Amino acid sequence: MLLDLTTSIPRGASTRRVALLREAANPSANAPASVRAALARAVRAAGFRGRAKELALVSDRDGPWILVGLGKDPVSPGKLRRAIQRAAKESLRPGATKVAFVFGKGIGEEDVRRALPQIASLDYRFDRYRTRRTDGPVKSRGAVLVADADARRRLLPALRDASVSADAAAWARDLGNTPANDLGPDEFASSVEAMGKKHGLAVDVFDKKRIEKERLAGLLAVNSGSVRPPRFVVGEYRPARPLGTAVLVGKGITFDSGGISIKPSLAMGEMKYDMMGAATVFAALQAAARLKLPVRVVALAPVTENLPSGSACRPGDILRMRNGKTVEVDNTDAEGRLVLADVLDYAQNFEPDVLIDFATLTGAVLVALGIECAGLLTPDDRLAADLAAAGDAVGERLWRLPVWDEYLENLKSEFADMRNTGGRNAGTINGAIFLKQFAPKGVPWAHIDFAGVAHTEKDQAGWPAGATGFGVALTVEFLRRRFPA
Repeated sequence: MLLDLTTSIPRGASTRRVALLREAANPSANAPASVRAALARAVRAAGFRGRAKELALVSDRDGPWILVGLGKDPVSPGKLRRAIQRAAKESLRPGATKVAFVFGKGIGEEDVRRALPQIASLDYRFDRYRTRRTDGPVKSRGAVLVADADARRRLLPALRDASVSADAAAWARDLGNTPANDLGPDEFASSVEAMGKKHGLAVDVFDKKRIEKERLAGLLAVNSGSVRPPRFVVGEYRPARPLGTAVLVGKGITFDSGGISIKPSLAMGEMKYDMMGAATVFAALQAAARLKLPVRVVALAPVTENLPSGSACRPGDILRMRNGKTVEVDNTDAEGRLVLADVLDYAQNFEPDVLIDFATLTGAVLVALGIECAGLLTPDDRLAADLAAAGDAVGERLWRLPVWDEYLENLKSEFADMRNTGGRNAGTINGAIFLKQFAPKGVPWAHIDFAGVAHTEKDQAGWPAGATGFGVALTVEFLRRRFPA
């Protein structure tokens, strides 16, 4: 959705006017001066107070208002996300070509910045497999945010970032929503190559022989049960005078059955989303190039299916990884850490100043944190603070969990240097502790486990059904802050 910032609402019957208002005696207070009087009339006519989940439709001489309540302070990112999603259901209907958003009392510029990536994504649809379109959100020509002139000037850079991030996230969401019969490792790689050609990025795709040459043992082991060969996809954006190098690694399991340690059949169809880490890092690479960020960005994705067969990796197998460490495969459904480990080791070839991996790694993170945030695990305090601040700024929150060396005891093996699981307790931490053994020494590294927020099976917590695009706006914001022009 195209975004714009204006000082007044465009006229026309096809413009839907949406006001997001905090609970107050006068919710319309502090709205931009150009709309304050009209909004106040609508609020009075509806008896609207701005309570949480309150929604009212009011018509006046210039057309309808959609009033959405945010409730009392504080207006958290989750509360704002839910309110915007409710507004979208009412505003993006047939006949609407533009949506105008107005924010009232208690909603500051930080809140507006936080809302921008979601507003830019509101008209996203994935309907390529429908033979008939259903009633629902329609493609809009754009959205405008009404702000006073000074606020407009300050918010314009964030608006540009949000528009590009949302477009890149839509590309990632399309990949995630595509079923596994149409998106295997080769199709994923081809999509990245096409995207790279469009945006002037260097993309290299390693076939199985090159993967063997690079000794990516984890990727080869996980792939051994599939008839579809693996791919290792490398992409790079390099500005003329980079201020540093950021390497992004994404888990790319295009379908995860669990392998020999097969998953229960219930909801196994969701495992097409197990490649969202890979999609996210290449979407972030695209956004960095389009925004001309002053940092070299490298995206790396090991891509394969994880399936059971007579040739599949077995529990009890021992792998010799790229860095020489040996790993006992305790559970073939803990495959994400196996494919990521060697790639983290490979990342040192690019001499990164910062290394971040995105992965739908554990169901345990969903148990721990639910669908409100992703798990952040890093031994680097500054990196943790920078990533958390970036996530807060764009409404993609992170919550830090420890990666203390004591947890390595959970991964002890009787026959190898370590095993790939550590029991039921601290499942998300165990996954990160495993990866920590392969991250290059001396390089600030963070692991983001976003299994709880990378996709949803229904509209919930303000996320739409399907792939969410979480992580793209966060990464762009982080790179801007970490490598300021």
